[in-house]
Amino acid sequence: MISAARNAATLALAALLMALLAITPAAAQNFPNQSVRWVVPFPPGGGLDAVSRMLSPQLQKQLGQTVIVENKAGGSGFVGTLTVAKAKPDGHHVMIQALGMSINPSIYQRLPYDPVKDVEPVAQIAVVPVVIALGNHLPYKTLGDFIVAAKAAPGKYKGAAFVTGSATLMFELFKMQSGTDIQIVHYRGAGPAVAAVTGGESDFLIMDGGSMMAAVKANRLRAVAVSAKQRMADLPDVPTTIEAGLPDYQIEFWYAAFTTGGTPKAVVERLNAEINRATSDPEVSARLRSLGLTPVQRSADHFRNQHHTEMKIWAEVVQKSGFKPMATQ
Repeated sequence: MISAARNAATLALAALLMALLAITPAAAQNFPNQSVRWVVPFPPGGGLDAVSRMLSPQLQKQLGQTVIVENKAGGSGFVGTLTVAKAKPDGHHVMIQALGMSINPSIYQRLPYDPVKDVEPVAQIAVVPVVIALGNHLPYKTLGDFIVAAKAAPGKYKGAAFVTGSATLMFELFKMQSGTDIQIVHYRGAGPAVAAVTGGESDFLIMDGGSMMAAVKANRLRAVAVSAKQRMADLPDVPTTIEAGLPDYQIEFWYAAFTTGGTPKAVVERLNAEINRATSDPEVSARLRSLGLTPVQRSADHFRNQHHTEMKIWAEVVQKSGFKPMATQ
């Protein structure tokens, strides 16, 4: 009797698992069955916004559904993030984010979402080095000259941070490694931060090259260093931080897509495949490269593992730097 009951239970469990496995591919086959909301958690004008508008027409063509780009700025990106985190987990809400997603869990006392359970990594889109750039109102031509001036006048110069979170930590690392004391001024996004420096309201930027490339190429900003081991092809005359005398300042900035936590794996894989296909399109790839970005095509599992590993790495950096976690705004 017990053996028969166990066999019956085993068969029932097997049938349930088979049914669940059958549901997932069906969900992917039916996806998308409505428009896709592509959320940009920052104001227009920054790299994330530009990349979104480059990708969306191609994704719309591939998916056969409207892809609506929505800028939902506020709270250092948390307003837009929560829009996706709280959405129905069916893949119809996608968010573009950057390196800050790996840094934020370490620099805030408490996030308004669970960084592991509430959001699901989907695909890396592109990578780009971080660039250090000065406003044209400053007379300094090199990073070394600026560091000397900043050391001689503690607290005088202002760095424009494009969000309170990840950008703040990039400035804190700069201060620690350069031995300078600079003010950090926070703006609502990359666009406002760039405008603040080009307008002379703040003095310099530490930001992904994609968000400032247009201003650098238009000579509205003076790039003085690239945080990479090799110079950027789009900025061949700009030295690396190694060449500029700040060798340990190495940060690769990535752009990536996330969806709602709990979204079926098959749907995540479909989104991953479509985003990889879009970034492989010659026209889209060329437009991304025009911003100094290098398109990448990696699996969802690869990016998920990288994201979780980088969360641990940045936690160690925060601990060693003595940076005190902030309250969310």
